Amino acid sequence: MNGNSMKVDFLIIGAARSGTTSLSQILDAHPDIGFCSIKEPQFFCKEDWREHLDDYHSLFKTKSDIYGEGSTNYSKFPSFNPNIHADIYEYNPKMKLIYIMRHPIERIISHYKFSVERGYTNSQIDEEVLSNPIYLNTSKYFFQIHPYIERFGLANIKLILLEDFKKDPRKTMQAVFSFLGVRAFDFSNKLVHSNSSDTGSISHKKYDHPKSLVEKFLKGIHILFRKLAPKTSTDHTTLSQDSKTKLIEQLKGDITRLEGLLNRDLSHWTFTHTESPK
Repeated sequence: MNGNSMKVDFLIIGAARSGTTSLSQILDAHPDIGFCSIKEPQFFCKEDWREHLDDYHSLFKTKSDIYGEGSTNYSKFPSFNPNIHADIYEYNPKMKLIYIMRHPIERIISHYKFSVERGYTNSQIDEEVLSNPIYLNTSKYFFQIHPYIERFGLANIKLILLEDFKKDPRKTMQAVFSFLGVRAFDFSNKLVHSNSSDTGSISHKKYDHPKSLVEKFLKGIHILFRKLAPKTSTDHTTLSQDSKTKLIEQLKGDITRLEGLLNRDLSHWTFTHTESPK
């Protein structure tokens, strides 16, 4: 879609390696949502974004009630555009944001594996995640979301824990639909192969007359999240307990602040005996 009146209404801003692909594809299947035609456009990571608005809006092909996209680099501050929070607010001060979080150490390990698969690094895992601040910063969820809360207000931000999504995906998605102001939606899906080691991929065909095939949906979701489950590993992607302890010590303050924000106990995130997730 083009035109000066068009605005993107919501963003999935992260966290990277936390189920954002699945969340994006489910939202893409909703008949009232026009989702970006490419994965992770990272539009607001570019400081010259104002010069390319028509190109950005052209990525939304179908006229819809609301428009959205997902780009996890929006919550990797300060690695990209240092003015990203203000820039997104300038673009749309009524923007709604969705942020999904998982155990921070599991996220770091998955982030490292993704970096290796993409050829971004060939360093050993302990050296890489302790020396490159992007891994730790991206797992500091309060640090990442707080500037958005200051700009947009908590009422315009939907915070999700991956463990809740796994436990009851239908309830989670209905809450997301309500947050976005679109109708409740039951849809069928199937799991397809994905190049991502973090998550499977859900088909995202728009259904003109969706049938209520919730059980099939739930079965597919649970298969998908088994791909996210921690797995024992003895290869070069196994993070040492010493490194986990060092990372947890640096994360504890952020976790405490997030607990206060969510009014929820996240003490299990401070355990160091996590296994390497896929």
